[in-house]
Amino acid sequence: MTIGGIYDAMNEIAPFCDMDRGDNSGLLVGNREDTVTKALIALDITNDVIDEAREIGAELIISHHPVFNFRYEEFNTIGIQTPIYNLAYNKIGAICSHTTLDVAVGGINDIILDMLREPFSLCDDAEIFERINDRVGYGKIVTVDKDITPEEMAKTLKEIFGCTVVKYCKGRKKIKRMAFCSGGGGSLTRMAIAKGADAYICGDVKHDQWISAVNNGISLFDCGHYHTEVIMVNYLKNRLAEKIQGVEFVASRKGTDPCCYEV
Repeated sequence: MTIGGIYDAMNEIAPFCDMDRGDNSGLLVGNREDTVTKALIALDITNDVIDEAREIGAELIISHHPVFNFRYEEFNTIGIQTPIYNLAYNKIGAICSHTTLDVAVGGINDIILDMLREPFSLCDDAEIFERINDRVGYGKIVTVDKDITPEEMAKTLKEIFGCTVVKYCKGRKKIKRMAFCSGGGGSLTRMAIAKGADAYICGDVKHDQWISAVNNGISLFDCGHYHTEVIMVNYLKNRLAEKIQGVEFVASRKGTDPCCYEV
């Protein structure tokens, strides 16, 4: 199997044509013709994850977050401490599926929907929260079929995502309609308010977004960028193993939460 063959399988799981503007998903390091016998899957490509790939003999790393994005990063020199240098030096390829996996059918937000469905007795009326084309989009908005308080929701979300902490504010409304978006979804808080959600679940909430939620009486939950997206690792491991024979797909053990918490 080649990197190109794995790229094509990734394109079936999360089509690269659905990449959002400004994203940098795809084959970022390596050549399509390079042979792969073992691939490591991680949320981020850090130097620790590259060391892990080297230790287990993986020729390819598949990640959610791009190892670089020239729109947001400026490179005058690619130093020896950078993951890009480390990948090239160790001849390890990198395929990244960022916004493509966020919006894909069966992707991260569909996984979250399945995770929340039973604990919150969700109805079968889930809709795409922010649509980017006529097929896919970010997050979901759905009706809750039982009474639940913000305190109960926060406690349950902590258990579902395995968070160290869930940061939240309590709205003035009963939670009957909830929206969610994986990763850095705090920027969509105003959209959740505009769409009449009583609760919004995401990660990376900024101060002004908390204030907006309080002023509009919506319950807002920050479950962390890492915890709402690391769920992609085992999903991709299983999907790729179903599609491709002759390659061992390994879930990273070193792709951990970069933050520490004092609770």
